[in-house]
Amino acid sequence: MPNPTAKITFHDGSVLTLELYPDIAPHAVASFLDLARKGVFDHYPIERIVPGWVVDVSYHAFHTPQACYFIPNDTDSGRFLPAQLGTIGLGGYEKPYIAGGEFFFPLADAPAITGTYPIFGKVTDGIDILRRLEQTETYPVPFPDHPDVAINTPVRPVFIDTVTVETYGQEYPPPPHLPNMEKPLFWPTLLEEE
Repeated sequence: MPNPTAKITFHDGSVLTLELYPDIAPHAVASFLDLARKGVFDHYPIERIVPGWVVDVSYHAFHTPQACYFIPNDTDSGRFLPAQLGTIGLGGYEKPYIAGGEFFFPLADAPAITGTYPIFGKVTDGIDILRRLEQTETYPVPFPDHPDVAINTPVRPVFIDTVTVETYGQEYPPPPHLPNMEKPLFWPTLLEEE
């Protein structure tokens, strides 16, 4: 059975194609697939671009209750891929706080986050899109309680139009959510637990 794949189509029509690795990061893959099928990533502006470091699609849980959860950290298995250009990872707030939907693309080798945040796939077509995104004009945004964290938001929004997935007939149920985890202050509030 082939690995699941995904296509991220941007507002300008460019397409980033991914292969996902459920054997390496089953919870991260299941979470990405579930939120993509629900349309959570569609019509969303990329929130953070740090040249030489990362394209971080959202750090606000996509401003929706559907993405406000934490999942088990796949790197705890001891099997993980390096964070480097051409991979996709699931972000969070240090172990064990792996966010259910906050995915990112490293723009360079990132040994500091390898083994901390699960890398759950690779770019199979469209690396040039990441390089173009890296050149996007941005402005700094303060990050609550962490002045050392660079949050650079595009001056002109760069929108993801759609994220579509193909699972080749394989079922991937939603991942388990970790209970009683304190949510970041900048995630949507007053939410009912799922």
